[in-house]
Amino acid sequence: MGIKLYGWPRSSASRVHWALEELGVPFELVTLDRHKGEHQAPAYLAINPNGKVPALVDDGQPYFESLAILLHLADTYGVDRALWPNKDQGSARAEALCWTVWGGTELQSYMMQYLYHGLDTPVSYKPDQRSQATADYNHGQYRRLLDVLDARLEGRAFILGDFSLVDIPAAAALITGSFLGASLEGRANVEGWLDRCRARPALARSR
Repeated sequence: MGIKLYGWPRSSASRVHWALEELGVPFELVTLDRHKGEHQAPAYLAINPNGKVPALVDDGQPYFESLAILLHLADTYGVDRALWPNKDQGSARAEALCWTVWGGTELQSYMMQYLYHGLDTPVSYKPDQRSQATADYNHGQYRRLLDVLDARLEGRAFILGDFSLVDIPAAAALITGSFLGASLEGRANVEGWLDRCRARPALARSR
C-alpha cells in the first residue's frame, strides 16, 4: 500500500517530508487545502483525529504528530540507511531518541513562544495580546537551549557526528525561526551546523 504523507507547505509536515527525502523511500505527498477545510473532512479525521497536519499512512497504518511519525520512520527505515542507530547501539540510540524529542519540543516550543510574544513577525500575537514577561522568559530559555546545542556541536559536524534524522527537528525549527527573525545570537557551532543542514539536497526537495 506504500506511504502517504498528508500536509501542506511550510507546516510541521515539512520536517516529515524532509525525512522521507533523506530516506529515499517511495511515498505519495497529499497536499491538503486548509482553506477548504480538507483537514477537517471525516476521511482525514479518521487518520488524524486532531484535524491537523501532518499525518502519515504507512502500509495502511495511520500516524499523527510529526515527532511520532519521525520516530516511526527512523525505526522502520532509518537503520538500513545509516540515518538512525540500531538497537545494538545502546548509547547512540538513547541519544538519538532524546535529541530528536528535544529538538521538536524544548527548542521549538520556547522559540515559538518567544516569536509569538517578543518579536513582530507574521505569526506574532497582536501587540495588545503579547506579554513582555512571557517574551522575556521564553527568550531566556531559547538562549539557554542554543547554548546546549552549541556545546553539543563542539567538535561535531552534526548532533550524532554524522548527519542523521536526529538533526531534522532542531534544524527545521531553527530554519523556520531564522526566517521569521529569531537570531542564532552568535552561537558559531549552531550556525555552522545549520548551514550544513540547509545544504542537504533532500531539504531542497521538501516543502
